[in-house]
Amino acid sequence: MALITTAALCLRKVDFSESSQILTLLTDKLGLVGAIAKGAKRARSGIGGPLDVMCLYDVVIYDRSRRDVLSILAQAQLLEFFPAVRESYAGFCAAEALRELLLSIECNADDGQGVLLLAVACLRECGQRGREWQALARFAFQLLRILGVEPSFTHCVVTGREPSGRVAVSFSIDAMGLVSPPHDTGRQRQLRISARTLKALRALALDEPGSGIGVDAWRGAFTLLAWLVAQQGGRKLTVAPKLDATKAV
Repeated sequence: MALITTAALCLRKVDFSESSQILTLLTDKLGLVGAIAKGAKRARSGIGGPLDVMCLYDVVIYDRSRRDVLSILAQAQLLEFFPAVRESYAGFCAAEALRELLLSIECNADDGQGVLLLAVACLRECGQRGREWQALARFAFQLLRILGVEPSFTHCVVTGREPSGRVAVSFSIDAMGLVSPPHDTGRQRQLRISARTLKALRALALDEPGSGIGVDAWRGAFTLLAWLVAQQGGRKLTVAPKLDATKAV
């Protein structure tokens, strides 16, 4: 049973008894891990007090994940609690959407550091009013890359042609990219992306700042990207905006 010191973002907490908690933590050294914090809610807890969701901690864990049992949280020190996302309804909703997305994936030790860094950066940006959807869309796009999925939003995967940017385009789930006419005819698993949303998606793909792109475009981009993330784990999202396959996102 190895003793690990690691940064950890608390994604879920469940009261186990009057004094203990069961936690789901995203860590940079172990990835996603379940842990029990014995006596965390006691007045004089050796752990340092109860943990709260969407707070960043420096923790000491007895790692028992290889035995398929809960690890043991020995100590926790609060590093950051992201006050800005707790001061507005939009920020709170963005943090909840981020948390849901993180809980929908499998994250091993190899990916833990990358995913945690992205999540912390997203939370900080979500604290800037008006940037919540852009932050979430960027996070979801980068998360897909870590998961080994990189959708093509810059050109047709069949012809290589770039879209005009003036009309809605087809996106093939099987090809994981844009498909221009007539190559979109007869394909079963397709979605339509509006010109507005495509502009945001192209900015993400090209790593551009996205100046002048509206909130609705970023919201549409996150809606699609979050759905694609959830599909990797076969999960259904309830906090993120629902994707309506009958309309252009």
